[in-house]
Amino acid sequence: MGRPVKEPLGEKESLYRIAMSFLILSAIGGAAFVAGMLCTAGARADDFDGSARKPRVVYPKNTQLDFEGTQIEGEIRNPGEFYFEHRKEEKFDSLVKRRPNFHREMLRDVVMSK
Repeated sequence: MGRPVKEPLGEKESLYRIAMSFLILSAIGGAAFVAGMLCTAGARADDFDGSARKPRVVYPKNTQLDFEGTQIEGEIRNPGEFYFEHRKEEKFDSLVKRRPNFHREMLRDVVMSK
């Protein structure tokens, strides 16, 4: 006694099974999509409600820190005050001698270049 042997399905029957499985899976997927949209629609309505305002944050103008009873160790890296001293510019004599007239040298160069 063995298992009963199934006869192979016909072409029409196999197409019918494929179409029905596609139809059932599409219906399940569509229902899941609609359920997801309905669930998120309620959450979005709260975000876009015009009557709900953002809370206004007010910061204090002054902040006071109390370091009493604590010991802070460290070193000062920058000086507390800056001092600028204005130095007088030093004037040095020029090492190049200025000639009042160099007409002779120009004439000599012109004659020599001919």
